[in-house]
Amino acid sequence: MGVLDNTTITVDAILTKKGRELLAQGEGKFKITKFALADDEIDYNLYDITHPNGSNFYGAAIENMNLLEAIPNQTLAVKYFLGNTNVSVGTAPVLSITGAGTINFSKTAVYTGNTTNFATELYDWTISSTQYASIVSAVTKEAPIGKQAAASFTQEGDEFGGGGLGGGYTTGGGAGGGTSTSSIRGTSVTVRAKELGVLGSQNRQVVLTGIGVTSGATATKTITLAVTG
Repeated sequence: MGVLDNTTITVDAILTKKGRELLAQGEGKFKITKFALADDEIDYNLYDITHPNGSNFYGAAIENMNLLEAIPNQTLAVKYFLGNTNVSVGTAPVLSITGAGTINFSKTAVYTGNTTNFATELYDWTISSTQYASIVSAVTKEAPIGKQAAASFTQEGDEFGGGGLGGGYTTGGGAGGGTSTSSIRGTSVTVRAKELGVLGSQNRQVVLTGIGVTSGATATKTITLAVTG
């Protein structure tokens, strides 16, 4: 990690690990359709409305801060997105993810997003790799695009379907139905650990990322995939 020379306007863009994976697949897999801006390195507590030189200098400390160069690790960068909603300090949307920190091999766990200081919304969920785990379903309060029928919701120890959640819509399915994926949209999501033979003789980890579709708030949760239990 390094810093950029902020005496001139600089755009420093690199591909993340996921981006490089898609680029390597070829056949039009890598397509940039959206982008997001973040201000991870900015400390807004440095905005000083008591500056003796007046309002033109309130943000001087922030404007003179070093800017971090782009890095490919999604757990360390682009964590605090810029949005187009006018909010006062202390009322910005904050996303939290609840759910188990560990999933035993071949089992599933449910993860739910909650955005404080904001209305109920959907989330775009992604996991850092599908080598040792995958997303098998997501619950939404309305039918997702292209999905018109409700499906059963997979639960811990019930990866082949089971009790639904009040008729909520889902996308994908468990090991006996839908297609595993690395990304999906919903209010909550089910992640499944791969079989013991895939995990091997040691615990693995994946990072689950949730991004509020409306607020842009983001959060990550590191999940351990256990080979015992």
